[in-house]
Amino acid sequence: MNLTLWYRLFVRWAKMLLGKSYYHQKQGLGKAFRPKELAGYFNDLTGKTRWIGKVDENGVPLNILTDGRKVYFATTIVQKALGHWDMWLLSGSERDKEEFLKLCYWLLDRQDSKGGWPVWQDVGVSLPSPYSAMTQGECVSAFVRAWKLTKDAKFVEGAQRALDLMLTSIEKGGPSRWEGKYLVLEEIPSFPPSSILNGWIFAIFGLYDFWLAFQDSKIREYFELSLNTLKDRLVDYDSGYWSFYDRLGHMSSPFYHDLHIHQLSALAMIDSDPIFLEYRDRWHAYQQAMLNKVKAFAVKAWQKIKEPGEVVVVK
Repeated sequence: MNLTLWYRLFVRWAKMLLGKSYYHQKQGLGKAFRPKELAGYFNDLTGKTRWIGKVDENGVPLNILTDGRKVYFATTIVQKALGHWDMWLLSGSERDKEEFLKLCYWLLDRQDSKGGWPVWQDVGVSLPSPYSAMTQGECVSAFVRAWKLTKDAKFVEGAQRALDLMLTSIEKGGPSRWEGKYLVLEEIPSFPPSSILNGWIFAIFGLYDFWLAFQDSKIREYFELSLNTLKDRLVDYDSGYWSFYDRLGHMSSPFYHDLHIHQLSALAMIDSDPIFLEYRDRWHAYQQAMLNKVKAFAVKAWQKIKEPGEVVVVK
């Protein structure tokens, strides 16, 4: 790895740890979230409204890759949209309402013939599937809220198509991993399976929102199937002193560990199984112990040195 890339990695990690990274702002429980209502989003994405990067002539965010290319990254755009939705609910700001709808219509226009946004292809990463279950699920969550606001049937169709693709197996070009009675929604479809925890949960939120909006019994079955799979697999994300980022043993950064805690809080509010509160409280206790923090940081730093990965999205 050349010195320029090492420098970019160092700056990115430093910003993350100092809470200065746009992509790693604290995402607590949604400020307008109410269980069993299509209200605010599950996690607080309001910080995502303060985009600091480039935009196109319509004000849509552009990400810059390490090779200097400017690209639209649907995940960035949909999270910003969901942030504006919550800001509108909290403040009644017409500007936030208009920004939310503008970004939702942009995503609708950019949805491809298969029903998705090929985010990994867009940033030049070759994977078994170019789609992310996390992005698909977040777009579903945005679309059902846009439908609630506008009653535009195009958003219902877009949400359904996004779900159909999200539930398609990796072998058939989608981001889902079907393993008998288990359903894992993959943020990054890869071999061996990474099963990134936060991305899986964001995808589950999309299933729940669609069911909440339309009471679709089949989607409810898929939601319960993946949620029950998650319950069985939560143990795989517990190191005994910190949470794992994925099922490959990568330690969570402080940001992702905190995000896991708040995602579990949201899940506990929409499902009565005590397992979510059990792990949430356990991981919160880990977070309070300085020795755990130091150990997790050291392991994470060592993993980053051994596997620095590729810096794709710069800003």
